[in-house]
Amino acid sequence: MRKRTFLTALGVLAFTPLLVVWALIGQGRAGESAALPTRMVLPSLTPSSTATASPTPSNTPTATRTPTLTATPTATATALPTLTPTLSARVLEISAVMPGVYVPPRPTNFPFGTILLSAPPQPIEPLPDATHEPPPYSGWYSFESDHPFVQYSTPWQARQVVAASRGQYHRSENVQSTVTFPFEGEGLRIRYVAARNMGLFDVIVDGAVIDMVDAYAPELRFPGTQVYFVGPGAHTLTLRSAGRKNNASEGYVVGLDAIQVFRGTANTLIIPPPAESATPTPQPRPAAGVELVAAPPTLQPTATPAAPGLLTVSVVIAYDENGNRAVDPAEGVAGISVRVVEVGTNRVISQAFTDAQGFAQLQVVTSAQARAVVPYFGRVWEIPRGRGGGQVAFTLLLQPGNQPGLIP
Repeated sequence: MRKRTFLTALGVLAFTPLLVVWALIGQGRAGESAALPTRMVLPSLTPSSTATASPTPSNTPTATRTPTLTATPTATATALPTLTPTLSARVLEISAVMPGVYVPPRPTNFPFGTILLSAPPQPIEPLPDATHEPPPYSGWYSFESDHPFVQYSTPWQARQVVAASRGQYHRSENVQSTVTFPFEGEGLRIRYVAARNMGLFDVIVDGAVIDMVDAYAPELRFPGTQVYFVGPGAHTLTLRSAGRKNNASEGYVVGLDAIQVFRGTANTLIIPPPAESATPTPQPRPAAGVELVAAPPTLQPTATPAAPGLLTVSVVIAYDENGNRAVDPAEGVAGISVRVVEVGTNRVISQAFTDAQGFAQLQVVTSAQARAVVPYFGRVWEIPRGRGGGQVAFTLLLQPGNQPGLIP
């Protein structure tokens, strides 16, 4: 009985693995998508134990779906180039003209006591003679035509005339002859000779022609040019004939009476206003093929009378007792009548008498051509006609031999 029981148990144990394998194959066929769990034996983490690899019992290889690893992009830090910071500035300058907008003036950094002028002041004759005073010169000074610094390329003729500056002037009929004069100053004015045979001459400063003067006049007189601003520093003046003349002139003669120079003091600063240049406006081109057949009558210009202006006339009358061709103290003639009359009508506009220094000043408001007259000595000066009036000065220097015994 015991032997039969032992054999039965042994048979059961022998068929048990076959049953297990059969069951597993059936499950694989029923669902091949199912993955069997894998058994892994990890070594012991205990230091005293010895890790022994135990084989995993596997009866039959089973198809197992193995997961595929997909590469995942990993962000990698890339080193950027080092940038050096720089500082840049963009400057935009805009100039705009806004009519009607007033900008109040701001204080400047000029030293205290600085005198600002827009142009050299007008000279009031008689001016100090540079021949009799040593440099440096300040203000207006007169360099006569016989001054040592006045150089003539060819000899000019000297003429003695009472009405000239210091009673003398120089003239030349050679159109190739020139006058050269070095000077230092900011202002310049030429006193020249005007007559019936005088031509045109150029005023040249530092090699540049700054003016052309027409020296023609119906009678002999000694006017002055405008005041030229030449800038501070040393300059060179050159006078030469332009080779041209007025249609009414009889020749090309050039005459020099005196050269007047203005030099400011250390506290004087001349800043001329900025010159405005006219911007050309493009003109429309006429249409081709257009012919003007008729048009309104052309209006003829009509003469507009000049507006009257304030005219200031200064006259100095003196005896040249010491013969130095200058007005010295105690040489003035007092009580001499000086008049301003209209040309053509000879109507007296204003009259005055010289004081103890021989000085008289008249102010008239007129638009007509006028002249200054000293009836007692028979002296007449033509007053230049300017727009809006002006200021002129004349000097009557009497020779000692012409001194009358009694002056009324």
